[in-house]
Amino acid sequence: MKICICDNDSFSVGEIRRLLEEFRTEADSFEISDFSDGKELLEFYKKGGCFDILFIDTDSGDTNGIEVAERIKELSPETIIIFVSNLSDYVFEAFRIEALHFLVKPVKEKEFSEVFTRAMKKHTSTNARVILKWESVRNNILINEISFVEGYHRHLIVHTAKGVYESVGKITEIYEILRPHGFIRVHQGFIVNMNYIKSFNANEIELTDGSRVAISVRKRPEALKAYDVFISKWSW
Repeated sequence: MKICICDNDSFSVGEIRRLLEEFRTEADSFEISDFSDGKELLEFYKKGGCFDILFIDTDSGDTNGIEVAERIKELSPETIIIFVSNLSDYVFEAFRIEALHFLVKPVKEKEFSEVFTRAMKKHTSTNARVILKWESVRNNILINEISFVEGYHRHLIVHTAKGVYESVGKITEIYEILRPHGFIRVHQGFIVNMNYIKSFNANEIELTDGSRVAISVRKRPEALKAYDVFISKWSW
């Protein structure tokens, strides 16, 4: 995992490094880099560079950290952004670009611990994969790219942002793999990624890509409750 701190305050950089080091273990190893200017960080991204987690001050040298982060999100949507600032004036701007959190200096250890734990979990979930086996083919698929799964007997049809894949397996088995990553079972034959849900209707769910998935009367109350809980985790 690659982590970056973008801040022209050397004391703040050192403090965040110290807090990060407390998380370093053999299981959770990571690289820490730092930039004192947002322009340099943006050039790094424009040249193909990327970080998994970015701590960035709203005042990043000669540039506005919010604007830098917004451009980085366009270049690398998977980068997890955490703002660190002396002022909370930009907090609503941070929400607009879907930052994970906004830490106000001086950073409190307990809050940092909670936020960085969330960031690591999000990074793990974002990079989790599943192997889909079909005849002689083995497809290695990012779980967060799966929008929904259809299952009939021992035949699975997996719909993703990059195409549709078939696999051998039971829907109950793949559900146990996908459930920790924000999936719900809405029908005996359908599993849906809650990140892709646009709306619930009387007997179907509309997804952000326009797909429509049947939802059973029996599963509807449970699915709605799970979705409400899921959405509340991302509410500010």
